[in-house]
Amino acid sequence: MKKALCVGINDYAGFNNDLRGCVNDANDWAALLEYAGYQIEKMLDAQARKVTILSKLDNLVINAASGDEIVFTFSGHGTSVADRSGDEIDGYDEALVVYDGTILDDELRTILQKAKPGVHIVVISDSCFSGTVTRALMSSTAKPRFLKTEEIPPTAVLKKKFLQDEDMVEILISGCTDSEYSYDALINDRWNGAMTAYATSVIRKGQTYNQFYEKLRELLPSGDYPQTPQLEGSTANKNRTVFAANTGPLPSPEPVPSGGFWAWVKKYWWVILLAIILVIVLWRVF
Repeated sequence: MKKALCVGINDYAGFNNDLRGCVNDANDWAALLEYAGYQIEKMLDAQARKVTILSKLDNLVINAASGDEIVFTFSGHGTSVADRSGDEIDGYDEALVVYDGTILDDELRTILQKAKPGVHIVVISDSCFSGTVTRALMSSTAKPRFLKTEEIPPTAVLKKKFLQDEDMVEILISGCTDSEYSYDALINDRWNGAMTAYATSVIRKGQTYNQFYEKLRELLPSGDYPQTPQLEGSTANKNRTVFAANTGPLPSPEPVPSGGFWAWVKKYWWVILLAIILVIVLWRVF
């Protein structure tokens, strides 16, 4: 059995902090995984409710047998909330922000620990969790995927990574370190998560996760998107082939282009406008 649950949320009910590239992320991962032989289920925007996501993921895990493969992808806001279980060193749980609430790392851990020996699980998270980010890029072509809650003091420091090795996750691929943002990015006139856009452009059949990660790190962090993707897992698991035994060749998309001249114009239009105004003023003066 090879199954994947792909979640993408652009439209957040009750928040004036919507995103643009998360549904594209979910669709892109779903297309790639379907091509690799996975049975796909997608949950987009209002479909992506907490109880439903946890129920579907739980069913995937408990029904998987040794040798089966499960992939869970999430693209949307991340956050940190006051720890209610007492297991966090700093008193804060990292969480995925879904359409109608939050899914704590503790809640995911409870489900993933039900996996039978030999079940291969890959979690891909294009979101961020830290409340102490000091670098923030905010423009018409980039937006952080972090939603601050009122419970988090500005001095909070997260000391535990989201879903560690003991959580029985074979591989965790995430968009950034715990002191960075994952960005909602306009790349080549299409909104995506920066990590997802570049990851799906470099992944190939036959790569190990380490080889895939090396290719991804050639593209991120960048000047436009100062985020450092993370690859977590044991040495043995990192040396497994991406998405295990693929039944067919993965798509070979063209590398994500930089956007060229017009992307540069779109990004720096205000500089160009100021330069034109300055030239006109100087021409009239002299």
